[in-house]
Amino acid sequence: MKAGQREGRRVLVTGASSGIGHAVVVALASEGANVIMVGRSQERLVAAAARLDEPERHRLVEADLADYGQVTEVSGVLASERILLDGLVHCAGVFQPGAFEQIRPDGLERTWAVNARGPFYLTQALASQLRDGAGIVFVTSVSAHVGMAGQSAYAMSKGAVESLSRTLAVELAPRSIRVNAIAPGFVATPMNEGFRKVPGVAERRAGAALAGRLGTPEEIASVVTFLLSNEATFVNGATIHANGGYPIAEVQRNEQGMNSGAN
Repeated sequence: MKAGQREGRRVLVTGASSGIGHAVVVALASEGANVIMVGRSQERLVAAAARLDEPERHRLVEADLADYGQVTEVSGVLASERILLDGLVHCAGVFQPGAFEQIRPDGLERTWAVNARGPFYLTQALASQLRDGAGIVFVTSVSAHVGMAGQSAYAMSKGAVESLSRTLAVELAPRSIRVNAIAPGFVATPMNEGFRKVPGVAERRAGAALAGRLGTPEEIASVVTFLLSNEATFVNGATIHANGGYPIAEVQRNEQGMNSGAN
């Protein structure tokens, strides 16, 4: 969509203060949308909004989506102001890698609460405030599709969200509400900064993708805005893989190695 083509539309974005979430906010705002920015820190939300051209057009809502009470408060605020939504984008997430045997109950609970339970409850709370014909996008992960050591809890939570998105696509179809997911590959964001600092990790992940590099939040945001647009009206119940061709490059190298040693 071009600038101004979302004029007057309202879209709620979680995880709006950084990473992919903020990139989605910037992209939507540049097209004229009024964005309801949801995040855990009011200070960070204010700083993120200040980077937009017209920050006063957007609404900031501080909420920890792992807390059911705060989820319902978000819905209550919008309902009290009779705000209807044209789109809902779930970007908020936590990434706490660790060996399967070492994952503690509190770590698993936090991952599940933010990545899976929060999106479930928020969508449920806001369903009546979505306009007919609205779009919902869940940001998941390549980890839900490719087994990776140290990501059992994270992968489980993202796989659950993809299953949720397909079910919601069926249930909300009578209202012409489309529900899709996007599974990014390795994208350089603050959430995985610690992981990327481990020697060799970023290089190996980049080398395993056909793109030969990590992705950017802006590249993922462009797919999200497409899924919310009128150009994607025939896309529903799908997962879009925006992963730079990961792990195809790694598979290709392994196959070439086997072929070169064949008799």
